[in-house]
Amino acid sequence: MDSLTLDSPAKINLMLSVHGRRDDGYHALSSLVVALAFGDTLRVSGNGSGADRLRCGDPAVPAGEGNLILRAAEAFRAQTGRDACFDFDLEKRIPMGAGLGGGSSNAAVALCAMNELSGQPLGRRDLLGVAASLGSDCPFFIDAAPSVMTGRGEVPDPLAEEAAAALRGRRVILFRPDFGIETAWAYRRLMEASPSAYECESAARARLDTFVRSGLLEDVLFNSFEPSVGAKYLAIPCLLEQLRDAGHACLMSGSGSCCFALAKDSAETEAIRGICEAAWGSGMFFIETSTR
Repeated sequence: MDSLTLDSPAKINLMLSVHGRRDDGYHALSSLVVALAFGDTLRVSGNGSGADRLRCGDPAVPAGEGNLILRAAEAFRAQTGRDACFDFDLEKRIPMGAGLGGGSSNAAVALCAMNELSGQPLGRRDLLGVAASLGSDCPFFIDAAPSVMTGRGEVPDPLAEEAAAALRGRRVILFRPDFGIETAWAYRRLMEASPSAYECESAARARLDTFVRSGLLEDVLFNSFEPSVGAKYLAIPCLLEQLRDAGHACLMSGSGSCCFALAKDSAETEAIRGICEAAWGSGMFFIETSTR
């Protein structure tokens, strides 16, 4: 096998509860995460050039050593002791600075592809460990199964099949303003608003337990970042409030700026589109997709 072409899915946080800062400087959190049918496409090929090469048609994507895909290649070689290099061709659709995990997804999918092309020298546990060294969101995308993420967000606990089945195939509407949000800035905002910006772990667990019993996504939707991010970027809470007043379940994903709404049918999708375009304009990022 000379190359692999893989989907690199986006994710949304159906719940993101931040509990407080840890001694190592990271934040402890609990999050319910699902992957989406919408995402990027990554083609990975072995090469004999002695250097990794990344090609992407989006000029906003960094192509240097700071790119997570290239960092994943370095980490793969360090873990396996092999000197193979790779070509990466990325078709980018997931907006950056959106809270959809695009860069983390690309890195995790690159790891899986390199492992497959190299004869699978790494098992799942090793892949998860390498992914965790790259970023907190990365381990989720190794399996991309509906999971509760804990620790600093790098520890995946896949849902039991019955609960996971209730999340698959759900219609999701993504909408994003014309700006991104840096995750580090969003966490600083939380710290500035502490301790009221944090939620205790028991409250997050109770919300998850309620969802598992009911199967209703509305029972789990929560994001610790919404108040602090929204205080700076008023366009986000204003639109979400309009949608909620109209009876649509919605939330900001991750640390923003992308938001999502749950829709039962195409009629509700169009109703959501009308409210979003009236607030943010017809040229806004607006995608209908589904959970995986």
